[in-house]
Amino acid sequence: MPNTIIPIAGDHRGFRLKARLAAWLKANGYEPHDLGADSEERCDSIDYAIKMADEIRAHPDRRGVIICGSGNGIAMAANRYKAIRAAVCLNRDMAKAARAHNDANILALGADFMTPEEAIACVEIFLTTEFLGGRYAERRERLNDLGGL
Repeated sequence: MPNTIIPIAGDHRGFRLKARLAAWLKANGYEPHDLGADSEERCDSIDYAIKMADEIRAHPDRRGVIICGSGNGIAMAANRYKAIRAAVCLNRDMAKAARAHNDANILALGADFMTPEEAIACVEIFLTTEFLGGRYAERRERLNDLGGL
């Protein structure tokens, strides 16, 4: 059974969506672990990508959710870390492929480019889709070997 503790983080532009997703997680049997930000006051998404990368590396059985305006900046920062596979997903199909084919361990969302309902659907699929393994396992291992931190 997948870990039910779900770390979630976002910058000021992702703050509202993060709160909505945390409430959904809690209502659906998960335990959201809020890594910040704590308000809509301007902050840097890189700080929250670092917190998420540290959390996932410390608990590799967990899957996390990070949010910024586009999802790109926060994912780029998180992916600088070894064994972090953050995938920007703006729809259900992307979320499913990120898990099934790449064993993404962090879902990156763009608060400015999706509705809360779309984001919830992506989170649900991300958390319930299993990695296919097989031929994709080699890809995952190659990805794990990349990264500098």
